[in-house]
Amino acid sequence: MHTRASNSELVEPLPKPKRSLNRRLRRRNRRVPFEQRNEPPAQPKVVYTLILDINYFCHFLDILENYNPMDDEPMWAADRVVAPTPGSAITIPETANEFAIKGNHLTLVKGNQFDGRIKTDPHKHIHEFLGICDMFKYRDTKNEAVRLMMFPLSLTGEAKTWLDELNEGTIKTWDELRTAFISRFFPPALFDRLLREIQAFSQHENETLTEAWLRMKEMLRNCHGHNLSNGNIINIFYHGINEITQEVLNAAAGGIFLYKTPNQAYQLLKDKVLLKLDWAKNQKTKSSLKKTADFANEGNSNSNTDKIMA
Repeated sequence: MHTRASNSELVEPLPKPKRSLNRRLRRRNRRVPFEQRNEPPAQPKVVYTLILDINYFCHFLDILENYNPMDDEPMWAADRVVAPTPGSAITIPETANEFAIKGNHLTLVKGNQFDGRIKTDPHKHIHEFLGICDMFKYRDTKNEAVRLMMFPLSLTGEAKTWLDELNEGTIKTWDELRTAFISRFFPPALFDRLLREIQAFSQHENETLTEAWLRMKEMLRNCHGHNLSNGNIINIFYHGINEITQEVLNAAAGGIFLYKTPNQAYQLLKDKVLLKLDWAKNQKTKSSLKKTADFANEGNSNSNTDKIMA
């Protein structure tokens, strides 16, 4: 019977074991740095050779170039991009939370809306809007807060689009809102055009003195801020009418019309036009009464007709 130990070869013992051991330690220390001599032996590093497949590398680059994170999301979700809702251009004071707008106030404002189309007067709209707002009083609330809340409701069409496109928080006071509104819909170019039309005023064919003066007054009302004195207005009007109408004014003035002072000439023209309007109104009333009397005379007695005429 043989054992494993019996097959191993016997080794002679070292003659000087201690000396041999020290010699081996010295050899080891020559190969290992001094600071690493007392450290435990490190594990051997395993180095793998680099294996590169050029086809796989090109495919990997193609994936990186065309990668889009949204490709991993459902298509219905990728298309549902919700933009933030823009805020109002008008900053409403905090006191506006302390009251509620009256229903009839809201109805009147919406019934007088400004659309911003050509020949629409923004000054007239502001005047009418303030007139409506002044009809209603809200306790412990300043009129400015009411105006800022109600004014957007008085706009429609192009004017409403203009207000909605202003930057958020642009307007904080009523004066800022009024200035921005007038500047947009009554620009300097429009003012210059209206002023040139006034300065080039001329009487139309078959237009009476009264009709010409009323048209002149309307042109002056539309050109806000014209700053024309009474003397300038009288000169423009007198030189714009025809010779026959000028003679009528001279006769009414008892001489040369322009020899009057500007205030006198203005008042004389105003009185003559008002007198003409009153006369035309009376003639229309008499004509209407005469028609009524003639109709009543067909079926009634003379006494009834006299009563109607009276």
